[in-house]
Amino acid sequence: MKIMFIDMHVHCTELGDLGKYRDKYILVCVSDDIDSSYTTLKLSEKYDHVKPCIGIHPWVVHEFTVKSAKDLLEKLGNKVQCLGEVGLDKKFKPETYNKQFEVFKLFVEYAREHDAVLNLHAAGAWSEVFQIVYSGDVNKVYFHWYTGPLGLADQITSVGYFIGANPAFLVQEKHRAVLDRVNLDNIITESDAPYYYRGLNMTPELIEKTVAYLSGKKRLEPARVEEIIYSNFVKLFK
Repeated sequence: MKIMFIDMHVHCTELGDLGKYRDKYILVCVSDDIDSSYTTLKLSEKYDHVKPCIGIHPWVVHEFTVKSAKDLLEKLGNKVQCLGEVGLDKKFKPETYNKQFEVFKLFVEYAREHDAVLNLHAAGAWSEVFQIVYSGDVNKVYFHWYTGPLGLADQITSVGYFIGANPAFLVQEKHRAVLDRVNLDNIITESDAPYYYRGLNMTPELIEKTVAYLSGKKRLEPARVEEIIYSNFVKLFK
């Protein structure tokens, strides 16, 4: 079995040439809305190193009806193993929280019924999102770019959920503290590319820096860190 770098959260429709990542990376490509969900699915048909996720991002959920979200799941749900980017955001979009909640519940219910992976956005709503997915009996859960309370991170990982290790650790102390605390058995790397954050241009290539950092902190060889993260990915998508 070939061990690949895992990018568990990347916006492939905005990334450009995906072919250059074929030999080293598995790209778990999240969608922002209905159109990008269809585009992401097409990319997965073209590239065998792309794992597609369909979803509606909480930042734009107000642009869609609940029915359109249901229709998306009915039409494309059986073609994917992953729903994302979905969730709640009280930090940047508190004014649409009620609508976010209504749509998010649809994705949670679908994930439970079909054993799908939830690739989650939860800025400012970490506890709420955790309570919803845990009480909703969802088994396969990934918290993208986690910056919530460290105690909550302990709860999240204690039930077998995964937390994203983002290159933002290079410039964000809060995220670095999360990576230092969480056990490697509950971590999967991501880039959130092509996002730009505090002077940092996120790309899948930065995942190698994340692996190097985790190697130092967890006192393991980089190759062993890669193996564990790859194994975590396999568990999530089994």
